[in-house]
Amino acid sequence: MKKIKVYSLGIVGVVALSSYLCAAPPVADPTQKLFQSKCGSCHGKDGKGNAAMSKVFKVEPAALNIVDEETSVKKDEELLKIITEGKNKMPAYGKQLKAEQQKSVLQYFRGLAPKK
Repeated sequence: MKKIKVYSLGIVGVVALSSYLCAAPPVADPTQKLFQSKCGSCHGKDGKGNAAMSKVFKVEPAALNIVDEETSVKKDEELLKIITEGKNKMPAYGKQLKAEQQKSVLQYFRGLAPKK
């Protein structure tokens, strides 16, 4: 009888441990996921630009940096216009992203910029 209790307790422990280890990781911030899916391939997950994409687009890597001083001094309206309408080789996202999503992405990458 004791063996059955110990065996049962062991099974319960293994099941509990495996469900804990297999639990899904916490869901990332939806805005972070949106940024990474729409912007990250060119601008990088950190906003500093993707060097490989700068070669593809034949632009300086700095052109893809959206957390630099040049971008940080731009007004939200100017950056939202770029997100909505596109600029140079950046595609327009006005039809793909709702206005709230565009603003959220803007605030997200502003948050990536180094603090002054």
